[in-house]
Amino acid sequence: MSAFVRYGAAESEVSRMPSPIIWNDCPVNDYLADPAKGRHDFEDFLSGVVTGTTLVHGQPKGWISYATSNDVADVALQTDDEGWLLLQQRGTDADVVAVTDGENTAGMWKTPSAGSQGSAKGLWFEARIKVVSITDSDNGAFVGLAAPGEAKTSAGGGMTAGGAAMSDIDYVGFAQLSGDCDDLTLVYNEATSGTAQSSTGVITLVADTWHRVGFKIVTKSQGTYVQFYDDGVYLGAATDIDLTTTNANWPGATNMARLLSSIGESGVANGDGIYVDWVRVATAL
Repeated sequence: MSAFVRYGAAESEVSRMPSPIIWNDCPVNDYLADPAKGRHDFEDFLSGVVTGTTLVHGQPKGWISYATSNDVADVALQTDDEGWLLLQQRGTDADVVAVTDGENTAGMWKTPSAGSQGSAKGLWFEARIKVVSITDSDNGAFVGLAAPGEAKTSAGGGMTAGGAAMSDIDYVGFAQLSGDCDDLTLVYNEATSGTAQSSTGVITLVADTWHRVGFKIVTKSQGTYVQFYDDGVYLGAATDIDLTTTNANWPGATNMARLLSSIGESGVANGDGIYVDWVRVATAL
């Protein structure tokens, strides 16, 4: 196995680059050398922005950007800030601003099935984000993996209109729900057979403050779990998703897309939204 994750930062240090605690066991070089083993991508959003009916970032990777307003400025590449992407609101309730890969059609990242201990294949995800506002009823946001095709649904961005709750689709990730905007909720759901699950009160958001949030599969003596992290710190067993045996609420063996989104709520103001510096994902095949 080849990992070679050397970012020069302690596991819990707040820095710009991905967290060693998440990526130190990801065989990135093996996946790059043999795509049959797995898939990996680190998107730093350094590509330009193309205007049009559908806004496009980094077309070779299938990144599609969508804004209800169809205004390119609502998905703005902050070129003076090392490629930060701003999903920006314009003060209109229920407006959607979303970015997804797979051209909003294909799921490029397959989640592992739940089952017997140690059988789950690898899954790693992390993103560096910050929100503009933490005032309740301003904005909803989601960062994670979700069912393909969600950027341009009637609600949009994987959330119900106004960003008050997640839509009933397959997903796993992090949500700023508009009823409690200083809380970043850990969320996952299996739409066909499960019930939406969440952990609140774990990550406290501060306006204009960066977080590196992520999750990965971990197998230990007790079983196989999805573990969550914030700024390189493991968030604890209480937030784990147990994949040791069948888990009806986990969206296993599902082709997912990276989804980054912002939805305006009743109190949304011009300029609210979410910044995304980068997003990284890997899955074993």
